[in-house]
Amino acid sequence: MRSEKFRSIVCKMRAAGMTMAISAALAGVPAVPATAQAAAGDLASDWVEGHASRVRMLAGRDSQAVSGLPEAIIAGVEIDLQPAWKTYWRFPGEAGGVPPEFDWSRSKNVADAKVVFPAPKRLTDATGDTIGYKDNVVLPVIVTPADASKPVELALDFTFGVCRDICIPAEASLLLDVPQLGAQALPEGIKKALDHAPRKRAQKQPGDPELTGHEIVLTGKAPHVVLDVDFGAKPEKGDVFAEAPGGLFLPMPRRVAGAGTAGGSSRFEIDLSQTLDLDDLKGKTIRLTLVGAEGQSERELVLK
Repeated sequence: MRSEKFRSIVCKMRAAGMTMAISAALAGVPAVPATAQAAAGDLASDWVEGHASRVRMLAGRDSQAVSGLPEAIIAGVEIDLQPAWKTYWRFPGEAGGVPPEFDWSRSKNVADAKVVFPAPKRLTDATGDTIGYKDNVVLPVIVTPADASKPVELALDFTFGVCRDICIPAEASLLLDVPQLGAQALPEGIKKALDHAPRKRAQKQPGDPELTGHEIVLTGKAPHVVLDVDFGAKPEKGDVFAEAPGGLFLPMPRRVAGAGTAGGSSRFEIDLSQTLDLDDLKGKTIRLTLVGAEGQSERELVLK
């Protein structure tokens, strides 16, 4: 029997006008898999097979490198997609879609679980622009045990969307037991995903893009936000994504062709002229994700 969350995702996708073919076979949700060791020796669950995709959970310890907490565990939800299929980032983009949802309520000895999203890509097709991933992605999760002296049982009810010509909601139940403090090395997939997570200014590394200037116009007939970004090497490959708080709609930034600054920054514009939430956006802090060829950054901007 499908969960309420799964039915909710189906309704969201219908509301977004997506074409779907939904059946038990397409959703492909086996029972909770047993914990297993991956071939390379990583701590990992079995794969859960679905339509055009499969999912598993990985885990290891970070030695404070990421979380700053000596007892923290870094898990990873790995989604492996068939060629030409995609799944969504936390904000799916203007063309619609369903972002992944994580329910850890069945876990044991878990005080907190924070998902870290690697830098996504703009994916354009006949329906418009979406934001997400193709081929394979690992979504790291920083897990803080309630009691570091005891084992942790990670139990995840995971829902997400996979799309090609049709969009299909999927769900998987994953279990992974993590022993108490010990030497569980981080799987390479988690390390790579963490390295591709956007960094704030305090964690900036060489090659990470930087917001070099902006212009905010919230009145008149052409309200807009202009963003100047220094992507460093290969600026033509850079992209910008923007999110507003509280579910407010914010159009995707568009590259302004032929525009830039004397310092070599690329220019993007968010057109707010058709935004029904304009009054609600005033004074709000938006989150910007800057994705370059050699790094990725996260910045905040107050709309005022």
